[in-house]
Amino acid sequence: MREEHVKWPVRLPSLDFTGRTAVVTGSTKGIGYGIAMAFARCGARVVVSGRKQEDCDCVAEEIRALGGTAIGVRADVGNVAEVEALLQEAARTYRSVDILVNSAGVAVTKKLFDLTETDYDTVMNTNLKGLLFASREAARIMAAQSGGGRIIQVASIGGLKGSNGLSVYGASKAAVINLTKTMALEWSRYSIQVNAICPGYVVTEINRRTFEQEEFLQRTLKQIPQRRLGTVEEVASLALYLASDLAYMITGEAITADMGSTCG
Repeated sequence: MREEHVKWPVRLPSLDFTGRTAVVTGSTKGIGYGIAMAFARCGARVVVSGRKQEDCDCVAEEIRALGGTAIGVRADVGNVAEVEALLQEAARTYRSVDILVNSAGVAVTKKLFDLTETDYDTVMNTNLKGLLFASREAARIMAAQSGGGRIIQVASIGGLKGSNGLSVYGASKAAVINLTKTMALEWSRYSIQVNAICPGYVVTEINRRTFEQEEFLQRTLKQIPQRRLGTVEEVASLALYLASDLAYMITGEAITADMGSTCG
């Protein structure tokens, strides 16, 4: 019997985002880049954003060359006016903001005794303040449109446990996880779902050289039950899931994707 003649008892939503707009901060490299590419491949109109306009344009052009739809909009997420302008430009260009992925993030690797106020401000302005005001502006737009929207925060397992030498980074991600829950509580009435992804060790161009050091790699792998590192594509797949109707019941959650690192 041909499949189209079978009446299945369970309906499964697809990962087709045609007609929907996804704004991805920090999408000129790393995890954000992978997420932007994934949404574009699934038909979404993508707004690429980073600190340099030429980088944003480069990724947007790459998406268009592959047959997708995208624009690049420069924004420093630590600047509230710029991040609000980013969301407003997305809404003006594509008439909606259906998905926001807050992927922009920075880290300062220092022991607590060595931290400066500048280090604190650098991390918190990007990882927490920028995320808060980007989410708020997106939620305002989503609340005014039919269908609401999805907001996805890229947090970290550093927000779930202590991190030697990454105190402020971990604190910022812990705050993101808590803020995600509050956003979900306040914005569910507008059909807005808010969730966070907490990746473990993921290889990107930023840390690739570090993981190429065999001693460091082996020491890291011993802490991971699956004995492997994660990939950008795996995190991007989770973002697609959380933005789809497959995850319609899920909001206010921090999804841990760490190959088992936090099990013990």
